Amino acid sequence: MTYEPLNRRLAILAAVFAFLGVALGVIALATNYWTISVRSAEFRNETTVMNLQPTATIWNGLFNRCETNMPCVADFWSITFVICLLGLLFLLAGGIFSVIDIPKASDRRFITPLLLFVACVLMTAGLVDYASKNFLNYHSSRTMIASIVFAYTALPIAAFVAGRYSALERSVLINNEVHTTQKYSTTNGNGL
Repeated sequence: MTYEPLNRRLAILAAVFAFLGVALGVIALATNYWTISVRSAEFRNETTVMNLQPTATIWNGLFNRCETNMPCVADFWSITFVICLLGLLFLLAGGIFSVIDIPKASDRRFITPLLLFVACVLMTAGLVDYASKNFLNYHSSRTMIASIVFAYTALPIAAFVAGRYSALERSVLINNEVHTTQKYSTTNGNGL
């Protein structure tokens, strides 16, 4: 059964959001700017007034911990990286299944929201794992948050398309023969 134009457009929109989430997630995992902090030193003058002056900027991500005027030190966050990578793979698979279902709906239409749901859970768990040990205050962590927002946006759209399609077409087994029945009739937009 082919989709109605609304379902087709929504499936395209879900796929676009999923692929945008994958692109932003890959950028976030590949870059090293998840947290930034400034190291300060106290300086006293003749009037015993303390001045805090920045002496170094420290930034780190999932692979390295860097400081100004010093070489970077390897600091691999393996659990966060693996959980977020698995989430991105599920998000990519959900986007691919959404694209496959655009021209014609198939029986695998329910796998798309399932894959997107697992992706949302895994990516959120990875972000929470990192946030439990460090701040999320720089570009890469915010890019991962944007990726998760796109994934959470694609999820209800894909679920709506799968649910709407299942409400429009039902198959019933009567005397070992499959008969298709429509629970709700489609309209032309005017309610007719």
